[in-house]
Amino acid sequence: MHITEEVDRRRQTLKIDDPDRAYSELRDLMNSRMSLDDAHEVKYFNDIEKGQIRARIDAFAEMDKFTKVDLEIYVTIDKQKMELDMQVKSKLETEYPADKPWQGTLWYYAYRSIFDKFLYGSVREGFEEGAEDKLDEVMQRTREVMETQHG
Repeated sequence: MHITEEVDRRRQTLKIDDPDRAYSELRDLMNSRMSLDDAHEVKYFNDIEKGQIRARIDAFAEMDKFTKVDLEIYVTIDKQKMELDMQVKSKLETEYPADKPWQGTLWYYAYRSIFDKFLYGSVREGFEEGAEDKLDEVMQRTREVMETQHG
């Protein structure tokens, strides 16, 4: 059983000095200098004719054994405008185990639905603030890295 709840979306456009270095700085930030459990590149396009780099990075941070904060990060670097445009979508994803045969039954699904509705749903609601904090952290740290590069 899988439950996904969108928490927030944000967008920012930043001026950059070195568009060729900006994406590698962003990847380094996501992979090594932030409190994320994983960050990986899903798509990457370097359009030489338009002078743009477009990418999607997926990152997550686990909140507990069932729920994680999932971040979808869309980046466009425009080399002619010297800008980095970033859009981030923050979601809470809850995944209940379903690896044993009995966990695929209607009874198990009913049990998990009731469990989620009356017990765990309030726990997941408590994670919304943490999901917003992760989103804020990504936006703020990116701004800091790009301003340092720009300044």
